[in-house]
Amino acid sequence: MTQWTVLYRKEMMEMVRNYKFLWIPIIFILLGVMQPVSSYYMPEILDTFGGLPEGTILEMPTPTGAEVLMKVLSIYGMLGVLILVLSAMGVVSAERQSGVAGMVMIKPVPYSSYILSKWAGLLTITLISLFIGYVASWYYTSLLIETVAFERIFQSGVIYSIWLVFVVTLTLFFSTIMKGNGSVAFVTIFVVFAISTVTSILGKYMKWSPATMTEHTGQVLLSGELNSSFLLAFITTIAILIVILISSIQIFKQKELLE
Repeated sequence: MTQWTVLYRKEMMEMVRNYKFLWIPIIFILLGVMQPVSSYYMPEILDTFGGLPEGTILEMPTPTGAEVLMKVLSIYGMLGVLILVLSAMGVVSAERQSGVAGMVMIKPVPYSSYILSKWAGLLTITLISLFIGYVASWYYTSLLIETVAFERIFQSGVIYSIWLVFVVTLTLFFSTIMKGNGSVAFVTIFVVFAISTVTSILGKYMKWSPATMTEHTGQVLLSGELNSSFLLAFITTIAILIVILISSIQIFKQKELLE
C-alpha cells in the first residue's frame, strides 16, 4: 500500500467521522429537488400566499425541464459552492494549526502525496455530492415537469463538475497559504465570484476562463451541443489546475521547512 493510498484513506475516514459524506450530499439533494418541486407548485403557492384578489386567474408558463435543471445548477453555483468552500476551508490550515500536519510530515512522506491526497479527498466528496444531487433533481424534474435526455444530464454534469473541481482546488490552495479558516473561506469565495463576474462582463475576451464551464453546461442542456470555445476553456482550466496543485505543493513544502 503506497503512502498516498494511506493518506487518502485517512481523508476518507475523517470525512466519515465528521459526517461530511452524509450532510453534504443531503444538502445537494435538497437544493436539487427544491427547484423542480417549487416550479411545479408555484401557481398554487402564489394563489395561497400571494395575497391576490379573489377571482384572479394566474397563468404562469411552465418552464422546460432543461430550464429547471439550469436553475438547479445556478443554485449549486451559489449555495453549493458556499457549502463546498466552508467544508474544505480547513483541509490543510486546520491540520497545521492542530499540529497534525507536522506529525504526518515527521515520517518520510512526500509533500506531493500529502497535498494530492487532500485534493483527491475533496474531489471525491464534491463529485459524489454533485452526482447524487443532480440525479435527484433530474428524477423530480422528469416526474413533475418533463423528461430530459440522460445523455444531456450526463454531459452537463461532467462539464459542471470541472467548475466545482476548480473551486475546491482553489480552496485547497488558499488553505495551504493561510492559517485562518475564515480567511481561507472569505478569500476563496471572493476570488471565485470575482472570476465569475469578470467572465460574465467580459465574456468576449474570457472564453478561456474556467467560469465559462457553467455557460457550456447550459448550452448542452438546451441544445445538446457544445460551443466551439469549450476546448479552449477545458484545456486552460486543466492547465490552471495543474499550476495550482504544483504551487500548493511547493508552498506547503516551504512553510513546513520554515516551521
